[in-house]
Amino acid sequence: MGIKIDALKCINCMACEMACSYHRDDGFAFLSACIVVYRAREKQDYFGVLLKEEEFLKVARPEGLEVNRIGEAADPNKKADASVKPMLLREGCDLCEDMDDYGPMCKAICPADAITLE
Repeated sequence: MGIKIDALKCINCMACEMACSYHRDDGFAFLSACIVVYRAREKQDYFGVLLKEEEFLKVARPEGLEVNRIGEAADPNKKADASVKPMLLREGCDLCEDMDDYGPMCKAICPADAITLE
């Protein structure tokens, strides 16, 4: 079981990032969140969501979902997002396993239902 992100439903509110950071640190320390909303400066109103899992890094963009195995060589012809490198230093998503009644906090708090379980 894992988290699925629909970037077309995401409204870029960052509630998922706040909930994740609060769950991990009992405070709003965004650097501890394993889910991050990012914006691209090249395109107006363009954003996506990064999610670090134990073995994978998921990148949800409006054009689709990209799943990369952590540690595998990246495609040299593809320009990497600047947000990816700091994500690799963070802990992977544990699906808020200690929050049985609520499930993953990012899913519970998302106002647009952009986050579901797969």
